[in-house]
Amino acid sequence: MDNNINLISCDSSRRFGVEIELNAFDLRNRPSGYEFGNLPEGIGYIANLVQKTVKNKVDIHRWQNNHHNDSWILKPDSSCGIEMCTPVLKGMTGIKSVCSVVNSFSNDSFIQADSRCSFHIHVDVNDLKKDDLGAIISWWIKCESVFMDIVPIKRRKSKYCQMLSFTPIVESVKNEMHDSGYLINQLGKHKYFTLNTYHMVNRKRNTIEFRIMDSSCCISYFDAKNYILLILHFIKCSLEKKLPCDYKDGDSFSSYSWLTITEFLQFLQLDDDKNLSEGMKELKFWLYIRLQQNIFNTDRGIFSSECKSNIESTLEKLKPKNHNVFNYDFFHDKFQK
Repeated sequence: MDNNINLISCDSSRRFGVEIELNAFDLRNRPSGYEFGNLPEGIGYIANLVQKTVKNKVDIHRWQNNHHNDSWILKPDSSCGIEMCTPVLKGMTGIKSVCSVVNSFSNDSFIQADSRCSFHIHVDVNDLKKDDLGAIISWWIKCESVFMDIVPIKRRKSKYCQMLSFTPIVESVKNEMHDSGYLINQLGKHKYFTLNTYHMVNRKRNTIEFRIMDSSCCISYFDAKNYILLILHFIKCSLEKKLPCDYKDGDSFSSYSWLTITEFLQFLQLDDDKNLSEGMKELKFWLYIRLQQNIFNTDRGIFSSECKSNIESTLEKLKPKNHNVFNYDFFHDKFQK
């Protein structure tokens, strides 16, 4: 009998696409003559590198929204210089394609991604019902504070990555839960929430977009791989849990109450290592690394020093024992799920 048959793994076959932002070679947000159709410096070089890596079709476009991509697309991005969009991808094969491209970027000295750049994931939800989407949005709100603790402070403050928890959508955790249709429409008003339904609401494509990750994913395949896995696994867990119930005093899993780091790991079923596949252990360790890198920033915004101390204490308890992930081959079969 296979002893690994009941291990928690990320075996999602849900389709997704990724946007990777990079700097133009002259570091300009917009090239000279942008209004006449001039393209960012270096876009052709990067397109050639992507083509050599994926051995697939690569197109260069002027700026436009692209949907249902069947090729890798590079185009201008006025926030940082250049944006690369993947075709529609699925499973570990798709994740490995993204990682291979990101790895080629990290090994090329001409390619940079500074703090203006970010990494977005669009996930296909064509098969989901309204309350399924409501569950994903509701659990995202509950997990949002922990998700934002895995990114640098500048990303947390970015106008392009606005926390849902600080909008009128969540006026009080003691209010009744919103109707799923209301949540979907509210998140479709613009693209700049941490999670948005913009393209779905505007009838462009049935995807939701996760926008939190900083430039590290654009040039580190270890970050890119684990972030994609985290988002796909989060969606899977949200669909299993369904909509949270209305507020109950003392029950942090009710309503829109924020989850602690410990509760976040429980929600993702990452709290007990003996139940995890090797790939999920790597994901959990990556989460620890990201929290350790970003949670100790002295600028904690609205959070008190007591809250900060409690978070640090929790993180210390979660510190993995004798686990040096950097000795591993991340593309080895046992680390794929």
